[in-house]
Amino acid sequence: MTTSHIDVNLPRARAAVVREYGGPVRLEHVRIPETIEDNALLVKVRACSVCGTDVHGWQGELTIDADLPAIPGHEMVGEILSFGRGAETDSYGSRLSVGDRVIWTHASCGHCDGCSAGRDSAMCSSPGMYGYWSIHEYPYIVGGFSDHAYVLPGSGRVRVPDEVSDELASVAACAVRSAANGIDAMGTTSVDDVVVVQGSGPVGLFATAMLSKMPRAQLIVVGGPDDRLRVASDFGADATVSIAEYPDAESRRQAILELTGGSSPNRMFEMSGAPTAFSEGLELLARGGQYIIMGQVSGNQVMSRPGRITMKNLEIRGAFSGSVRHYKTALEFLRMHQEEIPFDRIISGRYQLDDVDVVMRRMRDQEEIKPVMIVD
Repeated sequence: MTTSHIDVNLPRARAAVVREYGGPVRLEHVRIPETIEDNALLVKVRACSVCGTDVHGWQGELTIDADLPAIPGHEMVGEILSFGRGAETDSYGSRLSVGDRVIWTHASCGHCDGCSAGRDSAMCSSPGMYGYWSIHEYPYIVGGFSDHAYVLPGSGRVRVPDEVSDELASVAACAVRSAANGIDAMGTTSVDDVVVVQGSGPVGLFATAMLSKMPRAQLIVVGGPDDRLRVASDFGADATVSIAEYPDAESRRQAILELTGGSSPNRMFEMSGAPTAFSEGLELLARGGQYIIMGQVSGNQVMSRPGRITMKNLEIRGAFSGSVRHYKTALEFLRMHQEEIPFDRIISGRYQLDDVDVVMRRMRDQEEIKPVMIVD
């Protein structure tokens, strides 16, 4: 490993730290590395949005184990302070300078079969994950809930267009790139397609926005609460189905069939993470339909009837995270459509790092859609 000395004189980073699952998230001062590796970056975090995965990780509910104590957060935009050797361009060859803003992927190991397949960290079998890295292990500040962060050498990175705000750029680094990955997994649509999105969280809402720009017969979002369904409509959904108004699978199926004139959806996205969503989707989907699964990331076991996949000739595909090209797609989608789609409506609150414990608990209790911490 070749390293370079960081060319800025910095104190220790001010960062939120999780020391035990479910425990308080408190601000601490965490060491900033004195040297920076080749192809790595040191950045000042400008904004970090909070993901539902951050909450599940804090609660110890993911299949990904954090190396506690760790700094949560993986949806961040950073302003470049210093370069490791060879890091002066982004993953698309755009020249980077001190002061430029970037978003970045989890870090690929570079040598496993998944990396060899060309899908970088999205398919890596042992990626370096932001939000799960011990603050006692070099380079220490590998998480977004901090005023400084280290971009690992194996992380793809994309320069943020000037037209995209810090808040939306941070959201692009997870929710929007995940939606872009799901849309990519589905492929093209036609004017005959009936599309249903299960879930009105940030990923489902941004998928709705992207789908609204594609051919379809109908685009229906199933979820709640009502404020999120109103955002879904603003983002281009043709209709919404409230899980509060239709609290069971059969009533939701009937509501959808009434909206479509009796046609079952032939394209579906599971973006809710609800334990019953997958089995519900298998029953609802039309024969020969396509089902993209993104929300099922917990370690929970769920009941389903796999025979429905066989007998209905269904195409089931998982889509987790996203490659660096999905980060690029996310930023470009925001840049191109921010005048016509009210993306800012998804940002439910703006907070400071001092508010991190409150924000995490509000997210846990579903009192926020997508809060953003503005790091000053």
